[in-house]
Amino acid sequence: MMHVAEQKTAYERIVERIDGSGFPYQMHDHVATRTVDDAERNLSFDVRRIVKTVAFRTRSGAVILAALRGVRRVNYARLAALLEINRRDLAALSPDQVRQLLGVDPGSVSPFSLGPDTLIFIDSEVLDIRPTLYCGTGRPDRTLELTPADLVGVTGGRIGAFSRSEE
Repeated sequence: MMHVAEQKTAYERIVERIDGSGFPYQMHDHVATRTVDDAERNLSFDVRRIVKTVAFRTRSGAVILAALRGVRRVNYARLAALLEINRRDLAALSPDQVRQLLGVDPGSVSPFSLGPDTLIFIDSEVLDIRPTLYCGTGRPDRTLELTPADLVGVTGGRIGAFSRSEE
């Protein structure tokens, strides 16, 4: 028999976690948006304040959520170094793995861990976003707005420099 918590969507569990944290936030409802390019076309958010989350898996099975500015890319070698693993032991999740392991569709990944084997890393540049940032919620039609410090506080994410420019 399923537990009530298992019947809840990732989005519902994330909202419960944020509500329970006591940190102030705003939830934005909008047309489904999965990429930073979509956001630039469809939303009024400043794309320089969007934080995307890229999901990885290590060879040992740990899931890594890497949150960084939407206009940046993950530097795999730097992220692997923060994890103290070899770059070859780190792989981005496939769309099917995102659905299976995180319970969300690609483009809806959130920096909030919902599993015990998940580690969260927040790129140090995220801390420079002012006054607030926008991040995923597990749903493509909802975006969370909160301060960088509150994102770190709610997620418990580890800070490190692992992003590079788009070029």
